[in-house]
Amino acid sequence: MLDGKDKHYIMNGGSNRERQPDIKERIGVRNKKYFFKEQYINESNAFCKYFEAIQHNGYIQNIIDEVDNMGDFCDLYTDVPKNYQADQINLYYEPMSVSEGSAEILYASHALDIRESADRGRKLVANKSIGKGKILINEIPTVLQVSPMCKCVGERYCLYRCHNCGKACKLFYVCDGCNVCIFCSRVCLYQAYKNYHRYECYGLQRHFWSMEDTDYSYLALRMMLYGATKQFDTQPVIGGVYGHVENNYPFIYTLESNFHQMMLPRVNKILYSVARNLVYLIRKTNFFHQYKDKNFNMQDFYLYVGGLMVKHYCQAQNNNILLKYPNMTQGFGLNVVSGTGKAICPTIALLNHSCTPNATILICSEFVVVKSIRTIRKGEEITICYSEVDALLRVNERHIITEEIFHFTCCCSFCTYEKNLAIAPYKCPQCAVGNAKQVDSKSGKTVGYCFKCLRSVPMNDIFDNFKIAKICRNVYNVTYSIEHLTRIAECYKVIFHENSLPLLDVYRLLYEKHYLWGEKPIEVVRYGLLLFRILEYNMSRLYLPILTAKVKLFSQVVEMKKFSEVRDLNDEEFDIIKTFVGEVVNVKRDLLFYLPSDKCLFYSPIQTKVQMMFQRVSLQSNDDQAQA
Repeated sequence: MLDGKDKHYIMNGGSNRERQPDIKERIGVRNKKYFFKEQYINESNAFCKYFEAIQHNGYIQNIIDEVDNMGDFCDLYTDVPKNYQADQINLYYEPMSVSEGSAEILYASHALDIRESADRGRKLVANKSIGKGKILINEIPTVLQVSPMCKCVGERYCLYRCHNCGKACKLFYVCDGCNVCIFCSRVCLYQAYKNYHRYECYGLQRHFWSMEDTDYSYLALRMMLYGATKQFDTQPVIGGVYGHVENNYPFIYTLESNFHQMMLPRVNKILYSVARNLVYLIRKTNFFHQYKDKNFNMQDFYLYVGGLMVKHYCQAQNNNILLKYPNMTQGFGLNVVSGTGKAICPTIALLNHSCTPNATILICSEFVVVKSIRTIRKGEEITICYSEVDALLRVNERHIITEEIFHFTCCCSFCTYEKNLAIAPYKCPQCAVGNAKQVDSKSGKTVGYCFKCLRSVPMNDIFDNFKIAKICRNVYNVTYSIEHLTRIAECYKVIFHENSLPLLDVYRLLYEKHYLWGEKPIEVVRYGLLLFRILEYNMSRLYLPILTAKVKLFSQVVEMKKFSEVRDLNDEEFDIIKTFVGEVVNVKRDLLFYLPSDKCLFYSPIQTKVQMMFQRVSLQSNDDQAQA
């Protein structure tokens, strides 16, 4: 694939100077390890220094061997069940009409504007009040990575997905070259081959790139190849519109990379991955042949392309959307993953993170859709919870993710709330509303300070309950008794607020204990509802992990053997059942936020069983009242 001059370049440092006599001997002794520590100005400068260094110290020979000795080729996974209707595979929705679209932001609603601030950077804000369930963005990814479904990764819940657009398909075309990438139509096959697939085909067949969620080397290559189809034009079209259907590369090029904030081990990983990409393009493809007739230095162009891929790697890490395609043929779809991928969507990349977001991302056919999950006020920033961050984790765990991957510390209302609780975790015994902290403990009296009352308050009762809870915890660790766990919950209700996180942990244990015991379905319902009350106090009930967990809870409750035998309820238990029935009805509305009505049929048996049980206990309650 290379002429003599290009081979000389690869082995000689990327410059026009002649190779020195002693370099051959140094390359003959390979360097097994190399750690880049030099100072650099930007991504391109760092890659130039790294690439020249690994050629001079012989480390590049390891990369060349890796490229030349890829693994054996793989084949398409063929055991996907096909006993489903083709029109039930993808999730469809009603897209925004032309009148609803913004004239200034590609793929966005006219209710959004771009703003910029020193602390948040570019962001999208609402220019008017937006209701719950409104489509804010419906974007076709500019660069899409769909993990090929080969024999190594295929499983029974997978669906065949187009390598170009991401649609699930029952009938498809298979690439003759790699035999692992499929396409939903000849149009997608032609577009992919023309723009990028002819360069990646050989490597995909042999698993040259990792498709793990934390590796972006393949996505960086794809972003560079997209730029190549646009002649690496980084100048936006005149007119002030953010985004362009024909050439979105200028808006990809300006995405945040945070390269200078990365630690050296991460920088070395990125530089090594990009060096692999560059050597692969030179030795295994004809990508650079189209540029050899141009009037510029090919050696410098190699380094330019490598520098671009470093930049795109960092941009992909900060701005990619992790795609977990729902399998609409299993269960209710949203809880079953039928394929994974990553997407670069410049408009959605304008959205900042919050652990309590006001919008969420859905994957609908070939679109990545952003919908509001609550009412958004005029002037309020549109936020999403980044897919790498689980909002159900504790604040210190969430901050590790945001600081390590995205290089910022989240300061959303939920994180602030948890930090304040760490400072003043107790419920004020005077007002029962404010947060209090311990100030002093002398002469057998414990004194605290309430930030609501703004004065000192006695806290003896709180710490007496702490002692009781500690004793019960020690006994529970030996006996695993539900009675002692219930006593701990009673103590915690005195010590903490009713929506506090320590109570969440105890309620989770009580729910699991009663469910495994299986004798008291009312207690399972009680603690399940308390669990979700705490979660929904800080987060939206439409947060998908909460919704899927709630559906799982309801299905588990109605399948309990004792559920159909529930009777002789007291007033408190009857109120719990009424609340449970109301939640079952509300969850049906929540599901319709994500799914069309025909995809919610799985939920009908749950509703029917709950309604029959409620009618039975209601009639019994009425009979008891009549007899009284």
